[in-house]
Amino acid sequence: MLWLSGAALLFGYLVGSLPTAYLAARCAAQRATDIRELGDGNVGAGNIGRIHGRWWGAGVGAVDIAKGAAPVFAINILVGLISTDAPESADVLPELSGPGILAGASAMAGHIWPVWLRFRGGRGAATALGVTGAVLTGPVLLMSLPALVILLTTRSTTVTLAFIYIASIIVAKAIFDISWSTIWYCVAIFVTVGVVHFWTLKFRPNPSVESAPAG
Repeated sequence: MLWLSGAALLFGYLVGSLPTAYLAARCAAQRATDIRELGDGNVGAGNIGRIHGRWWGAGVGAVDIAKGAAPVFAINILVGLISTDAPESADVLPELSGPGILAGASAMAGHIWPVWLRFRGGRGAATALGVTGAVLTGPVLLMSLPALVILLTTRSTTVTLAFIYIASIIVAKAIFDISWSTIWYCVAIFVTVGVVHFWTLKFRPNPSVESAPAG
């Protein structure tokens, strides 16, 4: 299904590249503004939340999570509809079909390097959570409540996201007995987010803070 792999790459990238935070910043400010020149320069929910208020941040975060989950779910459904081969082993999960892997990876690539913003996007944390949620749906849902408690306690999205990534991976293997191939795929997603986060903090210039009215 070479054509489906190509379609998964393109579909995942286009969905992931939707510049949610960039568009939200323009709507919130009601003028031509560039989120990359505000706050810490990140095209993501955290930066929007600090500049325009938590509700804008929550909305952008929800859409960014959906950007990661939707391509994986959609491609997996399509694979299920057109595939005549059922998995013969419990270690072969539908979430790790070739096109599903490509859809998730390209969605993250689209968020981090969107063509619409000259390949300067966000760090991919929320989109990666969406991909992980599509692959490890049960574990991520199970860890959502503890993650919410941590968020309300620490007020740190970084700590909260790190917790839900790591905890979901551990729970996936310890309780749900998810295959190692799926576990390593999710570990690779987590590591990618960490590398991008480190790279942007170290090498991407941090613009001077220009706060817009909260909304």
